Amino acid sequence: MTVDVAIIGGSFAGLTAALQLGRASRRVAVFDTGRPRNAASPAAHGVPGWDGRAPGDILAAIRADAAAYPTVQFHDHAVTGLTGTADAFHLTTDGEAVQARRVILACGVTDRLPPIPGLADGWGTWALHCPYCHGYEVKGQPLSILGRGPMAFLMAKLLRSDWSDDVTLIAHEGEFGPEAEGEAAALGVRLIRSPVQRAETLATGARLLLADGTSLLTAGLFLHADTSFAAPFVADLGLATAQGPTGPYVKVGAFNATSRAGIFAAGDITRPAGILTPALADGAITGTAAHQSLLWPDRFPPLQEG
Repeated sequence: MTVDVAIIGGSFAGLTAALQLGRASRRVAVFDTGRPRNAASPAAHGVPGWDGRAPGDILAAIRADAAAYPTVQFHDHAVTGLTGTADAFHLTTDGEAVQARRVILACGVTDRLPPIPGLADGWGTWALHCPYCHGYEVKGQPLSILGRGPMAFLMAKLLRSDWSDDVTLIAHEGEFGPEAEGEAAALGVRLIRSPVQRAETLATGARLLLADGTSLLTAGLFLHADTSFAAPFVADLGLATAQGPTGPYVKVGAFNATSRAGIFAAGDITRPAGILTPALADGAITGTAAHQSLLWPDRFPPLQEG
């Protein structure tokens, strides 16, 4: 199979890119494994026109829009390798061999939660990553933070300022120094140095069982999970990357071009923080850039580091 653009990842960024390319009547192949990052969340918030809708419903609507264009094809299997150069990329997949002139990496990242029993059961419901995505739904209730260095105090200030007067910061793995008490007090949050050993899901939040034998009720536990590229082969492409606070991300320049000619990137793979609406914007920018790069390749050079 030969296409103009291969899109690796069929979530919000990838589907939006496919929509732009389909409207340009370009041959597009979208490869997706059906495991979006926010699959566990019952609702997506802050998305204009879709506020409060289930992420799966939003994805289905965008996919239906893109599928209406006859040059867009969907392949529900993984890409496991990528070689070649611009105008002659070769994709290794679970299905047939694929050749593409351009490639868009929209395969996202994978979250790796701390190994706390019961925590994964609440991911997306009471174990949360973003107050802008989930804070309003737990506003005014007891909230907590699983500490992770300086990021934990940034989250504490956010939550205490606009979402709750009852915020507890829990030191995870004892990473806070002696100055932490003063910082917490200045923010108006409670600091607990006993780590979470287990979590129990309740009807409205969770009970956190601590190492000192006490427990804490919370409507929402905010944390930053470690992240890695959802498609392992991305790490072997030789792209310029940077280390974010939770894991690596692909560096992009103007129009989301990577450091390798002909390869673009969009969505959570390109930034330290994952939010749905920027992923949609990324898809629109990257889809149009990939299309125009087929016509004027010199106007879309790869990212130059330094």
